[in-house]
Amino acid sequence: MIVYGAADGGATATAPQPAPAEESAVIVVAGTRLPVPADDLGANVSVLEREDFDAEKPAQLADLLRKVAGLHVDQVGGRGGTGSLYLRGADPNYTLVLVNGVRVNDPTNARGGSFDFSTFDVDDVERIEIARGPYSALFGGDALAGVVNIVTRQHAGTRTHASLDAMAGAYDTHELALRAGGGLAGGSWSLGASDSSEGEVVRGNSYDSRRVSGAFENELAGGKFRLQLNGRYAESERAGFPDDSGGYEFADIRETEHRDAHESVFGANLATFVGGNRLALTLGYFERGETVESPGVAPGIRDPFGVPPSVVASDISRFSAAFTGNTDFSGIALAYGAEFIREQGTSDGNLDFGGGFLVPTSFDLTRTSWAPYAEIHMGGASGASLQAGVRVDNPEDYSSVTSPRVRLAYGFEGSRAGLITLAGAWGKGFKLPSMYALGHPLVGNPDLAPERSESWELQLSQDYGYGGAHWSLTWFQSEFRNAIDFDSGPPPMLVNRNRVDSEGFELAGWIEAGDDWKLDASVTQAKSRIASTGGELRNRPEWRAGAGAHWSPNDSLTFTTTVTYVGTSFDSSIPTGDVHLPSYTLVDVSASWQVSKTLEAYLAVDNLTDEQYRQFVGFEVRGIAPRAGVRLSF
Repeated sequence: MIVYGAADGGATATAPQPAPAEESAVIVVAGTRLPVPADDLGANVSVLEREDFDAEKPAQLADLLRKVAGLHVDQVGGRGGTGSLYLRGADPNYTLVLVNGVRVNDPTNARGGSFDFSTFDVDDVERIEIARGPYSALFGGDALAGVVNIVTRQHAGTRTHASLDAMAGAYDTHELALRAGGGLAGGSWSLGASDSSEGEVVRGNSYDSRRVSGAFENELAGGKFRLQLNGRYAESERAGFPDDSGGYEFADIRETEHRDAHESVFGANLATFVGGNRLALTLGYFERGETVESPGVAPGIRDPFGVPPSVVASDISRFSAAFTGNTDFSGIALAYGAEFIREQGTSDGNLDFGGGFLVPTSFDLTRTSWAPYAEIHMGGASGASLQAGVRVDNPEDYSSVTSPRVRLAYGFEGSRAGLITLAGAWGKGFKLPSMYALGHPLVGNPDLAPERSESWELQLSQDYGYGGAHWSLTWFQSEFRNAIDFDSGPPPMLVNRNRVDSEGFELAGWIEAGDDWKLDASVTQAKSRIASTGGELRNRPEWRAGAGAHWSPNDSLTFTTTVTYVGTSFDSSIPTGDVHLPSYTLVDVSASWQVSKTLEAYLAVDNLTDEQYRQFVGFEVRGIAPRAGVRLSF
């Protein structure tokens, strides 16, 4: 089931925050720096839970996000291609992505600093939290359109356990995952590892990855402090036709592009209570390296010169440190603190124009930023509440940027219908130019200005009194200014020249019909256009819808069905020029059987109706894909 926030509140913005020892509620990590249980989420926050992953048996992270209101996720071919997330019609690099509260966007890539969702394995995910709207007031740069926080699986309690998951399916797809956890020195620990592979689900694509992750939590100094540590390392090798090449169907150059990548994420959180105030120090480290060998793209209708072959090795490392304090007085909750970020990006590469003529594309940039922030939350017996925050970022070589966000809500208590909430929110966001955009020797522009956003939303939602159903209807309008785009010149260069407007609505809800049925659904309409010309943006379907059903006729059997509709979208490639891709509907099903306390078996079928569809020009998806798996628990 997708949990949609029904009242004001939210969660912390740092690594998973410890609640008081006597508190058992799960604390979420998106929407606010004030520790709030999941049941009190903000109205524009959705949470995907592990129990639903276990029921639906998704093959990849994109499958989990399909049903969420306001989101569109696509992938260039199979898992060998880049996976991008568009939040309310905004560019993928306008969404800040966190792993356990640590920033993982990559500013050295040519996509403006977006996160590639294709390489994250589902077995390592405990929950996913999505906050819509500009959140620079809490997180600073990159949160122009929203925030996605991926929380990895971490063991709670002292009982030792272990599990083994094995899956195999069509197109040489397989995965093996190990997990263990238990008590240690009065605390808890967990470790996980996986190996996954996918063959040619799309012809020309291949994917292999390995991952190891772990966490440790304990109380120190007789319970005065709580320490949390988490870490994750992953590596992958992928192959596929280059972006803009027209894929298997249209690419004139039949060689594929190869991408080898590794990434590390580490987080640490130390918290204590002093005089009724909760104080926390959070440290984060992210490092990612990728080598891309591309055969290039032949000249075509859209570009008479094409793209020459290239070899690029890039690396980004980022360190962050944040101090946060939380206090409550007279019904007012206050969060305050400061954050420091240092990141270094390097890229070593060249373009091959033939005949031994190589043009270097290397750059090396380092930048720092620090920011104070504060947030306040007030609620009263009248049913009215206020949530407001502000952050002042001071990035190196740029003027300071002040980012505010305000949300007002009023709850109407109904007799039989339950609580009805009317809420409105407004906020601003910003994003520094990516290191690629600033430093690339051929198209980079050191004079680029930060991109800006401003957004409004109005929501009506209802929680039924018995807690078994919820719905919400949200209208939103966003404006993105100083959008960075490519100018063919001469000379060719990245410039600030566009303003993009996005407007639409999200309708979402869920219902639990006893212990047997869980149903959820959403419909999103998001229209994004270039303000000056009214031109369409690539890969942004105006209409999306999703629905899911879980049926458990007894304690041993669970059946699920998910349906996703994606409307027509505009795309382009060098060999074909501009193209409109037709709409499509996907149906995925699964059935799982708890054979015994230690053994579970399941069967899943992706694309049950064998839909022939494309998310990008020329990149086919090869139809129905059955999978089967088992889980042993000890």
